[in-house]
Amino acid sequence: MPRSLIVFIWQVSGRRQILLCLLTVVVSLLTTLPLELQRRIVDDAIHGHAVGLLLVLAAAYLGVLLVQGGLKYLLNVLRGWLVEDVARLLRHMIFDGTQNADGQAAVKKGAVVSMVASEVEDLAGFVGDSVSFPLLQIGTAVSAMGYLIWVEPRIAAFAALLYMPQLFVVPLGQRRINRWGNIHARLLRKMGDTIVSSEIDRKGRPRHLRRFHRLVQGAFRTRISIYRVKFFLTFFGNFLDALAPLIVLSVGGWLVIRGEVEVSTLVVFITGFQKVADPWDQLLTFYRTASNAGVKYHLIADALPDTPLPDRHLSRRA
Repeated sequence: MPRSLIVFIWQVSGRRQILLCLLTVVVSLLTTLPLELQRRIVDDAIHGHAVGLLLVLAAAYLGVLLVQGGLKYLLNVLRGWLVEDVARLLRHMIFDGTQNADGQAAVKKGAVVSMVASEVEDLAGFVGDSVSFPLLQIGTAVSAMGYLIWVEPRIAAFAALLYMPQLFVVPLGQRRINRWGNIHARLLRKMGDTIVSSEIDRKGRPRHLRRFHRLVQGAFRTRISIYRVKFFLTFFGNFLDALAPLIVLSVGGWLVIRGEVEVSTLVVFITGFQKVADPWDQLLTFYRTASNAGVKYHLIADALPDTPLPDRHLSRRA
């Protein structure tokens, strides 16, 4: 396996990542259309009492939703296909790479079981999301925020400042999660080794029973430590998301009272910031997932031999 996770992703899925990116760009470009249609329905059709225009805009709104939803469905199916294909590839690579010439395991069996099961699932899931997923979230957030700035930059600026603290808090918390995640994965491998290699003593009890209990307790403590940081980051992000509508109603309401903006602008902003908040939260989650995948990748790569693997291990459809 290459020493770099990025190189590995390109080797096993380069062409399919390009296809996913093309679909992602189309989906992102459709993000702002529902927002503009909402504004036109309120300002032009409802205020103008134009029933015909209202029906046309409503039909256009429905059409955009169907097209965007269909493309997202196709994107998710293709991404899921890629995830399972990479998982299958990794399992073959791990099994073949941990066998000696005589067919015996070169790595402890418990560690191989852990790698083939949970570690491969996490890593393959990240490979499927590694390019198209952040591109979709960035494209959606940038498109929505750009549209909101174009409509009313003052409200957009106030609300956008809410998300700045996460740029400092999330990396600090993620470093702790990575450290505990590394420890947790190694404990699970040792736990598997203990189960596979345990022998029965004269009293019919496993010889390594006490060691197994210590490993279980260690795994418990590391997961609790991860949960404390992970769910604090979730709480912090949700709190900031909940403040965005308050900022819109407060600042926007003041501008409406002064007669500087229309009520329809507030409606668009409340919906629009949800379109910014959701991909922003997804990007932060992706950052945490990418950090975790990097830890899992290096754990797997370190357990495999340094010699290049045969070409048959590379995906023919990559």
